[in-house]
Amino acid sequence: RAAEGAARRRTQNEMVKSAIFWKYLPFPFVAAVHTFPSPVPHPALLPYSNPKNNINMSSLSSSARSKKSALMSTLPLAGIVPKEETNAIQFIRDNPEYDGRGITIGIMDTGIDPGAIGLQHTSCYNKNNDPQQTKLVDTIDCSGSGDVLLSELPVNATWNEDHWEVTGLTGRTLKFNPQWNVEPLPGSTSSSTGEVQVRLGMKSAYELFPKRLVTRVKQHRKLLFDEKQRSHALLLRKQLQDWSLKNNNIKTATTEQIKIKEDLEARLEFLEPKTTVEGDHPCNDPGPVYDCVVFYDGQNYRAAIDVNEDGDLSCAKALADYHKFKEFDQFSTVDMYNYAVNIYDDASILSIVCDASPHGSHVAGIASAYHGDDPHHNLNGVAPGANIVSLKIGDTRLGSMETGTSLVRGLMEAIRLKCDVINLSYGEAAALSNSGRFNELAMEAVQRYGIVFVSSAGNNGPALTTVGAPGGTCSSVLSIGAYVSPAMMEAGYSMIIKNPKWASSADDDDSDKGEGSGAVITAEQQQGDSSGVDIGSSSVMQDSLTGSTYTWSSVGPASDGAQGVDVCAPGGAITCVPNWTLQKKQLMNGTSMSSPHAAGCVALLLSACKIRGIPCNPNRIRRALQNTARKMDNLTNLQQGHGMIQVDKAWEYLLAHKDDPYENVNFETCVDNRPGQPRGIYLRQPEEVAAKQVFSINVNPKFGNDDDVDLETQQRRVEFEMNVALETTAPEWVKVPDVLVLMHNGRSFKVEVDPTNLPPGLHTAHINGYDVSTTTGSDERGGAIFSVPVTVLVPLEQSNNINLGKLAFKPSEVKRYFLNVPTGATWMDVSIRDARSQSVDKDASPRLVVLHCLQLLPHSPYRDNEKERMLNLLPGQMSVTSVPVHGGVMCELAIARYWSAVGLTVVEVVVDFRGVTPVKSQLQMFAGGGGTSVRIESSLKDENVSPTASLNKWLTPIRPKAPGLISALGERDVWPTGNKKIYQLLLTYELDQPEAGSFVPRIPSLQGYLYESAYESQLVMIFDSNKKLIGVADAFRQEEIKAPKGKITLRVQVRHDQPEMLTKLKDQAIWIERKLSKEITLSAYASHEAMMIGSTTFKKRALQKGTSLVAFFAEPTSDKLLKGIKCGDVLAGSVSYESSEGNLPGSGKKPGGYSIRYVAGPPVESKDEGKGKEPEVPDERSEAEKLEEAVLKLKVDHLQKLSGDDKEDAKFETLCEAIQKEHPNHIPLLIVIMNHQDQERWRSKRLKRIVEACDDLISKINQSDLVQYYGVTGYFDKEDGKACKERKAMDEKKEALIEALARKARAVSDLERENNDKEVEDLGTTFEQSLVDLKKWVDVESSNKYAVLTLEKERRLGRSGLVLKLITKLLEKDGEDTKGGICPFSKAELLNRRAEVLETMGYSHLAQNDKMWRLISSPNAFSPF
Repeated sequence: RAAEGAARRRTQNEMVKSAIFWKYLPFPFVAAVHTFPSPVPHPALLPYSNPKNNINMSSLSSSARSKKSALMSTLPLAGIVPKEETNAIQFIRDNPEYDGRGITIGIMDTGIDPGAIGLQHTSCYNKNNDPQQTKLVDTIDCSGSGDVLLSELPVNATWNEDHWEVTGLTGRTLKFNPQWNVEPLPGSTSSSTGEVQVRLGMKSAYELFPKRLVTRVKQHRKLLFDEKQRSHALLLRKQLQDWSLKNNNIKTATTEQIKIKEDLEARLEFLEPKTTVEGDHPCNDPGPVYDCVVFYDGQNYRAAIDVNEDGDLSCAKALADYHKFKEFDQFSTVDMYNYAVNIYDDASILSIVCDASPHGSHVAGIASAYHGDDPHHNLNGVAPGANIVSLKIGDTRLGSMETGTSLVRGLMEAIRLKCDVINLSYGEAAALSNSGRFNELAMEAVQRYGIVFVSSAGNNGPALTTVGAPGGTCSSVLSIGAYVSPAMMEAGYSMIIKNPKWASSADDDDSDKGEGSGAVITAEQQQGDSSGVDIGSSSVMQDSLTGSTYTWSSVGPASDGAQGVDVCAPGGAITCVPNWTLQKKQLMNGTSMSSPHAAGCVALLLSACKIRGIPCNPNRIRRALQNTARKMDNLTNLQQGHGMIQVDKAWEYLLAHKDDPYENVNFETCVDNRPGQPRGIYLRQPEEVAAKQVFSINVNPKFGNDDDVDLETQQRRVEFEMNVALETTAPEWVKVPDVLVLMHNGRSFKVEVDPTNLPPGLHTAHINGYDVSTTTGSDERGGAIFSVPVTVLVPLEQSNNINLGKLAFKPSEVKRYFLNVPTGATWMDVSIRDARSQSVDKDASPRLVVLHCLQLLPHSPYRDNEKERMLNLLPGQMSVTSVPVHGGVMCELAIARYWSAVGLTVVEVVVDFRGVTPVKSQLQMFAGGGGTSVRIESSLKDENVSPTASLNKWLTPIRPKAPGLISALGERDVWPTGNKKIYQLLLTYELDQPEAGSFVPRIPSLQGYLYESAYESQLVMIFDSNKKLIGVADAFRQEEIKAPKGKITLRVQVRHDQPEMLTKLKDQAIWIERKLSKEITLSAYASHEAMMIGSTTFKKRALQKGTSLVAFFAEPTSDKLLKGIKCGDVLAGSVSYESSEGNLPGSGKKPGGYSIRYVAGPPVESKDEGKGKEPEVPDERSEAEKLEEAVLKLKVDHLQKLSGDDKEDAKFETLCEAIQKEHPNHIPLLIVIMNHQDQERWRSKRLKRIVEACDDLISKINQSDLVQYYGVTGYFDKEDGKACKERKAMDEKKEALIEALARKARAVSDLERENNDKEVEDLGTTFEQSLVDLKKWVDVESSNKYAVLTLEKERRLGRSGLVLKLITKLLEKDGEDTKGGICPFSKAELLNRRAEVLETMGYSHLAQNDKMWRLISSPNAFSPF
C-alpha cells in the first residue's frame, strides 16, 4: 500500500503542478512512502526578493516616487510569513519584550542548517549590549544517520617538526593544525615522547548529503570528470586512427598488431562504457570520502574532518560538541552544506550533524526566524526572540523518514535541554489512537517535565478521521490544522484577484479599468439543493479569495472519537531554507507549517508568562488556546478544531486565570462503558445511529504524575473538590446532567445521544464542563476545563445505485456523503462528470476536484482503507474511479473543490455498488493439498464471473544465526526519569543471494507500527559480503533492497527499556520477500474433477443475484516453481472473480483483488536421465596393500589439516619430511606440499620453495605418457571399467601437472618482479617459458582459474587496456570466477589491482575514484545503528 500511496501522491502532485496549483508535501508521513520529498519552489517566488529592491526609486519623479511608495506600502507582504491571522504580530507590537525571549523551542524534524539566513540570532541583546545571542543553542542528530564509528583502539599520532600527523583510514597523511592543543586521551596509557593517541574514522559524503544535494554535487563533479575523460579519449581515438592508417588491411595484420588494437579499444571502452555502468566502477562518482580524527585538547574532545580530501588540516576547524562553543563548518563551496559535531561514549562515536532536507530549517524559520532588517516583522518568524534546538529525527538513510529511535532520543534531549516547547511536523497513520510506547513517553514529557508538545495534524484530508499520530491521536499533544488566508493566497501563492487592495493606490493612469481589468473569477454559489442551481450562466457569483483550511489538511475526529484537530494556524510561508539549496527562502505549505506557527504562538505566551511571573504549564496553555480560538465560518469543528489561534485573547485568558490553581490540572476524559475507553463519542456505522444510546463519561483530574507523592501534591489531591457545570452544544439530540461534583480519582456521568431524527450528513457536538467557581469579567464562568466531542455520521438511504445529482461548489468547499455500503458489495464505481458547458461559460480551463473515499475498520490505520484522487476535469469530461469497499461498513464519500481552484465548479456524481463476494476472503494452498476451492456469490445484481489467480511474490522465512544479544545502549539512550537505560536486542541473519536481485525484509510483528508500537523502535540494516551497507528498512520502509550475489547479512535492532520485552524476540523469524521474475498463473476450474484431470478451465459465466457457485484453483506444477524455492516458502499473489469484459465504466472488478497464498513443499529431486553408473573394476589388491593405502591417505589428510594452522607449520614440515621419505612419488602428498608453500600468508617469503615444490611434482609426472594417452581426441570406452579407472588416474595426474605448472609460473613471475636476479637465474626458467609450458596443457586465457597469469602476461606486454578489461569482467561477479584457481581474487584485491593499473596508465582521476570505491565497498566493520 505504501507503493500504491507513493504512486498516487506523485500523480496528484503532477496534476496539481500542471494546473499551477502548488501543493507541497512537507509533512513527511503523507508522502505515503514516509519520506519528505524535496519541495519544488514556486517559480514566481524563487529566489524571493523584496519588491522594493526591484525598482530604481531614484530614477522616478517625486510624484511618481510617492505613488510607488504608497503602492509598496499596501502590497500584501504580511502573507509571506503570515502572523496577522493569529494576532501574533500585533501581540509583539503591543508587547515587544514578549517575543519568545527566554523560551527554547525544540524542533524535532529533519535538522536545521546552523548557517541558514534568519536563524543566526534572536531578537534580544543581553544587558552588556554584547552581540546578539545565537538562536540555535544546540543541534543533535537523534537518528544516528550521521554517526561515524571511530577506531576501537586509539591510534598514535606522531610529532613532525611543528605539527602532529597520523595516517587516516583513507591512507592519506593527516597533518594537524600546529595551533591545536593535542593531549593524551582521557584514561589512555602514556605513550612515548613524540606520540599522542587519537581516534580515526571515515565517512562518505553521499551518506550524509540529502538526495537532492547529492544530485547537484554529482552534476558539478561530472563536469570536471568529463573534461579529463575527454582528453584521454581524444588521445586514444588518435592512436586508433593512426593504427588504422598503418594497417589499412586488417586481414594482413599480425596477431601482435591485432592485440595492440584490442588494447586501445579496451582502454577507450573503459573510459566510455557502451552501456551504463553501476556500482563501484571508476567512471561512477563515489563522492567525497572524508577522513575524521578525534582528539582531546585537555578539556574537550574535538573532531576535525578532512573536507578537502588532501590530508591538510592546517586550516581546518577542530569542532567540539556544538552546544559548547556554537561552532559549525561547511564541507565545501560546491555543496554549501553546513555541519556541526557531537562526540559520544568516550570518543567512540562521532556524530556529524547536518540536515536531511530543507523541511527542518523552514519549520524553524516559521517558529522563530529573526531578520534584523525587518522593521515591520513581515519576514520574521512568529517568536523571533526564542531560541531553538535542532533535534534531527529524519534519518538520511531513509530519505528523512522518522524512526522510533530518533523520536525517543528527541524527547530525551528536549527534556535534558529543558525545552519549553516541542514542535513535531511529522506523523503517520496509526492503527490505534492514544496508545503505544511513544505515547507513554510523550505524556511523561508533557505532564512531568512541563513541555508543551505541538504537532501537525496531517496532510491526508479532506475525508474525516485522517489525522495522523501523534498530532491527531495523542491526548498529550496539541494537534494543528493548516489554514490558508486571503493574504497568504495573495502574497505566498501570487493568486490573481479582481481589484486587489494595492491596485487602488496606484495612479488611475497606471491601471486598467472596466470589467476586463484583472482576472474576473466567477463561480456558482450553492444555495439549498445544489442540483437545482441554474448553471447556464457563469455570472451567478464572483469568486473572491476565501480563507479556508487547505483541502488536504487532515480532519478529525480521531478513530476513538477524540477531537483530532485542536486548533488551526496558517499552513504556509516563504521563509528560511538551508544554504545548500542555494536560495534564501522557499515556499512550503502543509500542517508541517501550521504546527511551528502554533509552537511560535505558544513561545510568545510562555515568554510573557515568564517575564510577568505568571504560572504556566501545558494544561494552562492548552486551555488558553482552545477556549479563545476564533471560530471560522464555513468550516466544521472537525476541520478547524476550536478555531484559529488568537494569541492576544489567549494571553488575556492566562492573565484572568493566573490565580486559579486548577488550571494546572489535567482533566482526563473517556467513555468508560465502551471497549477501549475511547476519548469521545463517535457513531459512524449505520447500526450505531439507528437508536438512542446512553454513554458514561468519566472525568479524572490528574495532579502531576501518579508517582508524585510529595506532601503538597498529595494534599491537593485530598482537598480537591469542584462543582462542574455540564453543557452540550446540541441539546436537541445530546442530553447531559446539569452538574457534576468532581473529586480526585474521578467520577462519571451519563450522556444520552439520540441520532434517530437527524438527517443524513455530519453532525457534531461537544459536552463541555465548566468550573462554576471561576468568573472572567462579565462572563458567568471561564472557559471549559474539559470537552468531550460527539460525532455522528448519518448515512444516506441504502441503495445499489446513488445519484447525487449536480453539485455546485463554493471556494474550498467539501461535500460529504455517508454511504451505507450494501452487504455483498466489494467495490463501487464513482462517476464524476464536469457539468459545465463550454459553449455557455466560455471557459475551457480545467477544474481541480478531489475525491476521497474512506472506510474505518477496527485496529486498521485509515491509509489501508482509503482511495484518493485528484481529478483535473475539463468541461463535460467524466472520470470513473473504482474503489474497493467492505460490505456493511459505512463509507465516506468526500468531494472537494481544491482550495486554490478558481471559477465555476459544478460536477455530477453517481455511485454504483458492485460485487462478487467470496466466502473466504483469503485463499491458501499447501503443496500436495489438492488445490483449493472457494464459494462465490452475488448479492446485489447479476454479475459475470471469470476467476483468475496468479502468484507474483516469493517469501522465505529465516531465523537468526544465534539467539539475539541484549545489551545496554550508550549515553544518548538514557531516559531521564530514574536514569532508566534503554536496551537493544541485536539479531543477525544471513541470506545466500544466488544471483543479483532485489528483496524486501519483512517483520510482520513489528513493521507497520511506529507511534502506536509496543516497542520503542526497530531498524534493519542490510550488508553485502564485504560489510557494505546496501539498504535500511524500518517500520514503514517498503522499498526493494538491491543486493549483489553472495552472502547477505541482515542486522536487526529492537529497542526497549525493559530487557524482558526484548527477550520475547530473541529467536524472531523474519521473511525475505522477492518478486517472481515471471508470474505463475493458477488455473481455475468449475469442478474438482475438472481440476484433477486438467480438463477445460473455468469459462466466463453469469452469476445471478442471490445465487452462488464454487471455483477450484489447482496448485502450481513443479516445473513452474523457481529453482531455490524450499519447503515452507510461501508464494503470494492475488485472485479476482469478476469478469472485467463489457462496456460498463470503471475497472469491472474489485481493485487489488483478494489474497492467495501457496505453501511450497519439498523440491522435486532432479532426475539424471541417460547417465548410468560407471562400471567398477574388481579390486585385486591384497588386504595389506589396501591397508597401506588407507594409512597413507590418513597421513596425507592429517597433513592437510596441519597446513591450515599457522602455529603448526613446524609440525607440518616434520611430518611432511617423514611421509615424503617413505612415499617420495605420491602425487596427493606432493600436491599438499605445493599448496602449503603457496599459501598467501607467507608465499612472498617462500617463492623459491614454491618453485621447487612445483618442479618436484612436475618431475614425478611422465608427461609423455599423458601425451600418448590423450592422443588426438582423448577418447576412452566408458563402458569398460578398467578404462574408466585408468582415465580417472590420468585426469588426476593431468590436473596436478597443470596446477603445478600454473603455480610455478606465478611464483617465477613474482620472483622476477622482485628483481632477485640471482634466484631467478638459479631457477633456469622465466615466466614466459613457464607460461608456454602451461599452455601446452590448458587454454590459459579461456579459464578464469588462471586469471592471475593472464593479467601478468598482459601487464608485461604493456597492454593495460586488456588488463582492465579482464579485471572488469572478474568484478562483475566479485571474483567468484577465480575461486578454485591458483589465486582466488577477492573483490578488494581486484579493486587494488585495478587502481594500480589506472595509476600506471596515468588515469589519476579514475585511480582516485577507484581508491574511494575500495574504501566505501569494503569497510572494516558494520555501520552503526
